[in-house]
Amino acid sequence: MIKFWCSCRKISLKDGCRGVYESALYTMGVGKMTKKEERQMTRETRWDVVNIVMVIISFILYCVLIYTLVLGARQYDLLVSATRNYISSIEDATLVSDASSYLTDQVHHYVMDMEYEHVEAYFTEANVTRRREKALENLVVFANEEEVAEIKEALKHSNDLMDTEIYAMRLAAEAQEEDLSDFPPEIQEMELTVEDRKLNPEEKIEKARLLVFDDKYHHAREEIVDYINSFLDDVVNTTSRKQEDSILKMNQIMTFQAALFVILIAQSVVTIILIILNNRKKQKENRMFINQIIHAFARSIDIKDKYTNGHSVRVAMYAKMIAKKAGFSDKAAEAVYNIGLLHDIGKITVPDEILNKNGRLDDYEYNVIKKHTSNGSEILKEIAIAPELALGAQYHHERIDGRGYPSGKAGNEIPEIAQIIAVADTFDAMYSTRPYRKRMPIEKVIAELKRCEGTQLNTEYVEVLLQLIEEGSITTISNTE
Repeated sequence: MIKFWCSCRKISLKDGCRGVYESALYTMGVGKMTKKEERQMTRETRWDVVNIVMVIISFILYCVLIYTLVLGARQYDLLVSATRNYISSIEDATLVSDASSYLTDQVHHYVMDMEYEHVEAYFTEANVTRRREKALENLVVFANEEEVAEIKEALKHSNDLMDTEIYAMRLAAEAQEEDLSDFPPEIQEMELTVEDRKLNPEEKIEKARLLVFDDKYHHAREEIVDYINSFLDDVVNTTSRKQEDSILKMNQIMTFQAALFVILIAQSVVTIILIILNNRKKQKENRMFINQIIHAFARSIDIKDKYTNGHSVRVAMYAKMIAKKAGFSDKAAEAVYNIGLLHDIGKITVPDEILNKNGRLDDYEYNVIKKHTSNGSEILKEIAIAPELALGAQYHHERIDGRGYPSGKAGNEIPEIAQIIAVADTFDAMYSTRPYRKRMPIEKVIAELKRCEGTQLNTEYVEVLLQLIEEGSITTISNTE
C-alpha cells in the first residue's frame, strides 16, 4: 500500500521513509519544526488522507460499474433468448399448420381423382417426414404447463382427424375395388362399419368425400387451429412480459451506468483539483497525471465505440499540430490536444446497440448519436478549471455554413478550438481504417477537404492541415496508428 501511494504521489519509497524519519527527529527534539512547517505538514497529511480516500472510492465505483456491465449483458442475453424462443415458436406453429393442411390436401385429392400417389404422399408426410410431430416437440420445449396442455389437445384433435381421413381413404379404395395389400398398413387395418360395408361403390365414394368435406370435418380443423392460436397467444404474452422486464432492467442499468460514468468523471476531476491544490511545486507531475486521466477517458470512449478505436487520440494529435502550425503557443496547443481527446466524451451516454450498430442508422438512432455533443458538454462544463473542454465537445459538429448541429452556429460564432477539432475529426474519419471499410487514399482525402473548405470546415485550418500533409507530418503519424 505504501509503494502504491508513493507511486501515486510521484515520490520514491526511500523519500517517503526519509520524511517519516525526519518527522521522528523533530518529535524527539533533535530538530525543531517551525509553526509554518507544522501547519504545512498537517495540511499535507490531510490532503494525503483525502487522496487515499478518493482512490478507494474510485476503485469501489469501478467495481460497481463492472458489476452493472455484467448485469446489463445478462439482461441482454435474456432478451435475445426470449425473442429467439418467440420466433422459433412462430415458425414451428406455422409448420404444424402447414403439415396438417398438406395431409388434408392429399386426402381431398385422393377421394376426388382416386390417384394412389396422393395416398403415398399422405403417409410419407405422416410417417417419414413427420413435420407436424417434430414441430410440436420443439414447441413443448418453450412452453409452460398450460401451453403444453394446449399443444397436446391440438395433437389429440389432429390424430382424431387423421383417423377420419384414413377411414375416408379406405372407403374410396374399396369403392374402386383396389388391392388393399398395396396400401399402407393403416388403411389395411382400418375396419369399416357394418352399414358402410353394405354401401355400393358410388355411395362409398360419396360418403368418403362427405367425411373430408362436410362441416364437421372443417370444424375439427378449426379447433386444431384454435388450440394452436391460443398457444401462440400465450407464448406472445409470456415473451412480451420477459422482453418488457429485460428492457426495463436494461434501461435502469444503463441509467445507473451513465450516472456512474458522470460520478467517476466528477470524482476524478475532484481528485485532480485536490492534487493541484496539495502541492503547487509539483505542477509538472500533476499535469502529466491529468493528461493520463484524460487519455484514460479518451480510451474509454474508444473502447465503447469499437468502430473508431484510437480516434480520440489521433484527433487530438492532429488538432495540436494544426494549432501549433497556425501559431498557437505550446501551452495553448497542449490545451487543444486535451480538448481533442475528450471531444467525443458524450458517446458514453449513447447505448451500445446504437453506437456499434453494424449498418445504416435510422432517423431515431441518428438523433440519439447527435446528442453526444450536448451530453459531452454537460459532462465537461462542470470542470471549472478547464471550461474550454466543453467547447470542443459541444461544437465540433457545427459547420461554417451553419448547417451543423446541435446549435446551427455559423462562421465565427463557432469557437476557434471547435473549428480546429472539426478539421482534425473530419480528416481522421476519412484517413483511418475502420472494421467496416478501409481508409480513403490520401489524394481523395485532400480533394474532399478542399471541397469542404468554407462550407463545412474553416478554410484557414484546412489549408494548415494540407500543408502538414504536404510536409508528411500528418500522414506519417496516421501510418503508425
